[in-house]
Amino acid sequence: MTAQDLLNLTSNDLIAKIQANDGLNNFAIERSKFEGWLKVELINILINNNLDALPEIDRIDVTFEKTAIELKTLNTSYKCHSVKKKTRPITKNIDGVITDIHKLNLNRKYKEKFVYFLVFPLPQTATRFWVNHISKIKTRVAEFKSVDFTFNNNIPGKIYCCKIYPKKKKFYDN
Repeated sequence: MTAQDLLNLTSNDLIAKIQANDGLNNFAIERSKFEGWLKVELINILINNNLDALPEIDRIDVTFEKTAIELKTLNTSYKCHSVKKKTRPITKNIDGVITDIHKLNLNRKYKEKFVYFLVFPLPQTATRFWVNHISKIKTRVAEFKSVDFTFNNNIPGKIYCCKIYPKKKKFYDN
């Protein structure tokens, strides 16, 4: 499975669930993370696609067959309509994804390994700043794919799916 395959399998259903959930609007407005919700919904989507997805096996967020997925929700401080002005540790959030990449890279039990994360708010005006942050992740993964989405109150975000190198590489040390 490629990163694009996993994104194709999950993103349409996940975006529909995000847009149908009025409660998530408040998370976006408050810049609050919702990783637990993401884990439940992603597992449900995978099960509906005939994959035996399970939570918290081997201290990994989601597993099925010989596949491991670590999840994150990353909140940003970027100015965005309808979102409360708050400072969020973007660099620390990126470091959390890099830590997950390292953790999966060292794991030999799973053949295919991914980090799957949502970033919000992510307005177009923030692109030039965001590129610097996301490049730290791009250099550490074999595949890097994304798709845009909006909450149903039009707060923009992005879903990222990255496949980890199949062999141990030290890209996490950059």
